[in-house]
This record gives sequence, C-alpha cells and structure tokens, in this order.
Amino acid sequence: MKRRLPVPAQFTEDVSIIRNGNFNRLWSAQILSQIAQNLLNFALIIRVFQLAQGTRLANVSVALLILSFGFPSIFFAAAAGVYVDHWNKKKVLLIVNFLRAALVLGYLAFEHNLWMVFLLSFLISTTTQFFTPAEAAAIPALVTKSQLLRANSLFVFTLYASFIVGYSGSGPVIAAFTARGPYVLTSIMFALAGLLVWFLPNMHIAGSKATGFLKVVRLTGHELRANWRLIRTTHHLSFPIIELTLAQSLLGVIMVLAPALSQAVLGMPLQDSSHYFIFPAGIGMITGVALIGRLSKRLSHMRLIAIGGIVAAAALMLLGLANNLHHAGHGSFSLMRYQIGLIVAPITYILGLSYGTICIAAQTILQEHTDESSRGKVFGALGMMGNIAATLPVFFAGIFADLTSVQAVFTTLGAILLVFCIGQYALLSRRGKLA
Repeated sequence: MKRRLPVPAQFTEDVSIIRNGNFNRLWSAQILSQIAQNLLNFALIIRVFQLAQGTRLANVSVALLILSFGFPSIFFAAAAGVYVDHWNKKKVLLIVNFLRAALVLGYLAFEHNLWMVFLLSFLISTTTQFFTPAEAAAIPALVTKSQLLRANSLFVFTLYASFIVGYSGSGPVIAAFTARGPYVLTSIMFALAGLLVWFLPNMHIAGSKATGFLKVVRLTGHELRANWRLIRTTHHLSFPIIELTLAQSLLGVIMVLAPALSQAVLGMPLQDSSHYFIFPAGIGMITGVALIGRLSKRLSHMRLIAIGGIVAAAALMLLGLANNLHHAGHGSFSLMRYQIGLIVAPITYILGLSYGTICIAAQTILQEHTDESSRGKVFGALGMMGNIAATLPVFFAGIFADLTSVQAVFTTLGAILLVFCIGQYALLSRRGKLA
C-alpha cells in the first residue's frame, strides 16, 4: 500500500483561501479597481500633456495633475481612516466604487478643460482615501488568522501587477478606442468592483458609534503629534519612513516627467513607448517582491533599503543620460531609437526593482517595530508624510524641466540622491545601525 505524501502547509493555506468566496469577491474587486485607477491615471497624464503640449507649461500641467491625485491624501487620509473605523466597511466600499464610476464619466464632458480635469481627479482621489483603509480593514474580517499572511501577499502582488496592466494597457486602449476609451472602460470596471462588493457580508464593528467631524479633527491632530514623537525617537521607524518618502517622491517625479522624457529620449509619445518605460519598471517591482525573501536571508532589511536607495539614485541619473550613452552617427533614426530603447528598458527595470525592494523591506521593518496599538497610526502618518514630502519635488521638477530640460532634471536629481544615499549608508554603517 502506497504511503500518502504529506501536504505542505503553504499549499493547504493557498487552497483554503482560494475557496473562500468572500475573499475572492473582495480580491476581485481590488484587482478591478486597482487596474482601473492605474489605467485612468496614465491616460490622464497622457491627455494633460497633449492638451498643454507646445506651451511652456506642459510639464507643470502634468505636475498639477499629479498633485490633484496627492493632495487629498494630505488633507483627508488620516480623518478618513478614523471615520472608516466607525462605519460599515461594505457600505464604504460600495459607495466609493459606484461614486468613482460616476465621476470618471465626467471626463467625457470636460476632457478639453484642464481645470475640470484637475477637479475631477481631486474628487476621485478624495473618495479613494476612504476606499483604501476600508479595504485593508475588510481583509481580516473575511479570512481566518492562518489565511491572513497569504491574503496580504496576494493583495500586495496585485498592487504591483495592476501597475503593469493599468499603465501598459492605457496606450493600447487609447489607440483602439480613442482618448475617451479609458474613461468608459474604467467607469465600467469601478461599477463591476461595486457589484462584487454588493455580495459581501456587512462589516461593522459592534457597538461603535459615529464620530463627529470636529472630534475626528482633534483626534487626528493628537495622533499625529504622538506619532511624530514615536517616529522621531525610534531609528527603526524614522529611517524606513525617510526612505519610503524619498521613494514616493522619486516615483512622483518620474510620473510627472515621463511623457516629456519619452519624447526627448525616444522621440515618441509615452503611450507608444510603455514597453520601454512602464512595463520593465513594473516587472522590476514584481521581481523585488519575488526576491525579497532570499535577499533578506543574506542582508538585513536596513541594509537592503540603504543599498536599494543607492541603486535607484544611480539608475535615475543614468536615465537622464540615456541618449548620451548611445553614440549617434550611424544607422537610421528608427534603429537609433530602438537601440536607445534597449538602454532605457534595463534602467527602468532596475528602478522598479529598487523601488519594490525598498518598499517591501521598509514596510516590514515598520510592522516589526510597531505593535497593534500603534501600527495603524504609524502607517497613517507615513501616508500623509509621504504625500506632503512628495508635493514640492513633483511641482518643482515640472518647473525646472520646462526651464532647462527633462534630461537635466533626471541627471541632477539622480546625482544629488546618489551622494545623499552613499553618505547615509556610510554614516549608518559606521554607527552599526544597518544590522
């Protein structure tokens, strides 16, 4: 009689969570909404750049669009998190998805009006501030404790994968259905996500009471002051938060200047060059997710973050120098463009890999060095601080690119960050704080 081989625990957890219908509905809603949001963001970046192209304010206009995405997090993220704790999570997810589906259709009427595009983007981002904490709070309500790690892993993977699908798919959608295509498609996807949430059970904390707006404001201010004291006095909190803030600022600058960089380096619009810029970066992020376990066995999370910062800064500088790395003078223009693209793609892959590694390692450190009573507060402060810190670099990057050149901004910013990250690594290593 043959002996049955033992079933690995990880396989058992994978099967059990796949069979969890409520989790699958929430996860499917997340996939649809994340892809829709990334698809919409990239389509708007392309559209705003096209509307302002030929003026001295093209890059500044894209910067204002990015700020319309980011400002709601600064103003509303912390308060939204407090409110969500006192509301039915299912109703929050329902309202936000259907509201976003309706708001996106507004672009069909105002796609030629820059200020209305900025306003609609601000409103959509504001509603999303309620969606994010509600979704995060819904996961432990729908899975068992043993399934929680696997559930979070699937959500993190989806977060990075949706970046690739959304940003890489925007160009083909525009080519196939004109500039209006992404608006209709994302509205449908948000609505489908809302329908999936419709079938989830109610998720309301028993005995919780509604919280007034003024009380939320006072509570938020108190929590932020407490968080600042905690973060400032704990190195394992301050260092990863600084690095995550820099990474977020870097990503914002790249998003603002990506259309101009594509035109300057490859001589083509961004929607036609996503296979050189966006797709490799997304693959790099997913590679970081896959490799972080192996890398963390050889290097501490602190050292991984420090090294990731150095590599990302060097890659950013090389991206600004990409068309100088190819010696023009032979072959047709199309061949030269293809060759430069072969230089750009590995650089953006390394940028994505570094970004993914920094984010995962930094968030792991934050989770390891916070307890249940402070974890949500620290991550809430991180989101707000990251968006505040990213605002000025994003805005001024657009101004400097219009005054000088987009290549000069990438090269200069990369060089400054490289010097800073190398100096930071040397200082922390000498103090023995990279262990």
